Amino acid sequence: MPLWLKVVLQILFFVFIFLVVYNQLKIHVLSKFHPNKWIILGLSVASFFIPTAITVYLNYNINGTVWQYVQSAVFIVLFLWFIDLKNGAINNTYSGRSSKKKNDVVIKPKAKPNRANKNQKK
Repeated sequence: MPLWLKVVLQILFFVFIFLVVYNQLKIHVLSKFHPNKWIILGLSVASFFIPTAITVYLNYNINGTVWQYVQSAVFIVLFLWFIDLKNGAINNTYSGRSSKKKNDVVIKPKAKPNRANKNQKK
């Protein structure tokens, strides 16, 4: 099997597995938290650059180890969570409440029975 085909199949496998895992994580875990989206973006950027800086500083190669996949997974989860928070997908879809229902509420005036009684007595 050529190397390029092996790499493409590996990427497709990880994308499929990760989309399934992220959707389940979004439904069961991430929808319960409501953090600031900019904090999540900052954590995402930090999880992207800090492991690289640590490997350069400590002169340690993480390529081909489990930590490479863990770092990638953390970055992808945080970045997709930021995108969902930015678009409002988590709050509206999985919290059980829809923002459309809030806008459909019509406030009707309350009937005032005392006013009707005063007009009849005169």
